[in-house]
Amino acid sequence: MKRARLEYERILEFLIKNGTASKYAIAKGTAIPYPTLLRKLPEMAGAHLVQKIGEGKRGAELYVATPKGTLIAYFSGRVSTAELFLALPGVMKHVHLTLDELPAVKDPVGFLIGGLPFSLAPVEDLKPEEAVSMLGAILIWRHDEWYHELGDDELERLLSWAENYQLLRFLVSGSVETLRKMSEQAQSLSERAQAFLARLDELAHR
Repeated sequence: MKRARLEYERILEFLIKNGTASKYAIAKGTAIPYPTLLRKLPEMAGAHLVQKIGEGKRGAELYVATPKGTLIAYFSGRVSTAELFLALPGVMKHVHLTLDELPAVKDPVGFLIGGLPFSLAPVEDLKPEEAVSMLGAILIWRHDEWYHELGDDELERLLSWAENYQLLRFLVSGSVETLRKMSEQAQSLSERAQAFLARLDELAHR
């Protein structure tokens, strides 16, 4: 099982860092035997980790990482936040959703600091549209990290393409409800901490 997960992660890392690729290119770039890759890609597509987007030269099938697959690669430590940001236009151009279809993730704080340090199950359980919302939230959450690494010049170059601008703006706009939910949860946790401090003082007769 662990070996299978590592192979999934290597495939996702390759697609995120290199963009759309054929089965042959993925096998060569990841050093995964071609017969093994032929078994893995349908499994990953069924789990919404990769998406077949068409055919290239000579009928070669082309694959791209999905938002859900991108999250798994990110939380597995396979890609940095800056690499995540740079890959997102290529990932998002194959996502056919509207802003109205992007829900707020029910427990974003629990998602980010609860199970993730110990298991990728929270990511695997996400619906595809929730994965899009979480990607946008992560861009804002880790803004200082990727923005400092990329800088204004690289960001301006990326946004000079109208499609990149539209896709990234859609992604961040789609995270607003999830970020609002995070804010509500943080406020609730703050109130709970204040109440617990008062209880500690009471029990200690202070």
